[in-house]
Amino acid sequence: MENQFLIVGQGIAGSLLAYDMYKAGLKFKIVSSPDESMASDMATRRYNPAIFDKLAKHWNVDELLPVMTNLYKDIEEELGQQFLFPIDFTEPLSENEIRVWNERIFDGDFSDYMESADTSWIKRGIDNFNLFDRLSKSGYVDLAKLLSELKSFFKTNGNLIEANFKYQDIGFINGHITWRGVTAKTIVFCEGHHATKNPYFKNIPFTPTKGELIEIECDNLAEDYIIDKNLFVMPMGDSHFKVGATYDYSKQNCKTVLDTKADLLSHLEQLIDQPFKILNHWSGIRPAISDRRPVLGCHPDNQHIAVFNGLGTKGVILAPYFAREMLYSLVNRNYILDKGIDIRRFSLNGTSIV
Repeated sequence: MENQFLIVGQGIAGSLLAYDMYKAGLKFKIVSSPDESMASDMATRRYNPAIFDKLAKHWNVDELLPVMTNLYKDIEEELGQQFLFPIDFTEPLSENEIRVWNERIFDGDFSDYMESADTSWIKRGIDNFNLFDRLSKSGYVDLAKLLSELKSFFKTNGNLIEANFKYQDIGFINGHITWRGVTAKTIVFCEGHHATKNPYFKNIPFTPTKGELIEIECDNLAEDYIIDKNLFVMPMGDSHFKVGATYDYSKQNCKTVLDTKADLLSHLEQLIDQPFKILNHWSGIRPAISDRRPVLGCHPDNQHIAVFNGLGTKGVILAPYFAREMLYSLVNRNYILDKGIDIRRFSLNGTSIV
């Protein structure tokens, strides 16, 4: 029986789209490359409702958060493991930020996510600041574990193909997609930053961003919240913390850089006042679009080719909502995607379509 969909890429975008297809009872295959590292694996995995330095809500957060929570809890129930970890965010405040924070906390549009600036709940490790804000309805997703478990789940169900994908292996026959003996109605590219090499979407302005993280062990640092001030310090349990992240638009490789590590450590030492040990140092490339919005939809010149990409640094909160939107648009070609995320906001004239 022919597959309805062939998904290329098993990062956060491809995995959640595939899970939605599974729940909808659709027939699909997902191609996972064993040789390619994914930004999702080293992603910071945080989610929070606000932009700290602007004291403003993130784009569409009121719609994104409920969908995110419901989907991850559904996956947890399906797989019998926990991936979603709610935990508050905190940030040391300057005098001017304290004034703005106290004004915003009475803003009805924003106050659901804010707690009064205080110090009473701050515990060991960062007591060299005077006052702290606190954001609720935030936390992190253990994304590496989630993707690994979903990979095993798809493999067990016969949906996963482990192979290095090459564009020249694609064929188009009588309105069908073929690839290495697999036939499908539509191929959906969820390749992350590798999409910059995709011949079908050359005119999408991808702006991949390299980021680096370190992992530390710090016995005397509280694990009750994620600290965010020029970098984040995220508790991972057992006195381990992820620290990051950097943003480099000039390098498109996953090599770690000593100067970047030194910069992270310099900021960290200004933030916490406890000794720590460095355990790991990673780098990865985030998939992003120049306008900082996801890109979804079928190619205007060939409805059998689709893309779901551009989730950037906020993939764990964006992917659940837009995977659902992507699926709606695939099963109902009359479904209208929001113009801000629709692929048609980019001119794809001249792209090579077979």
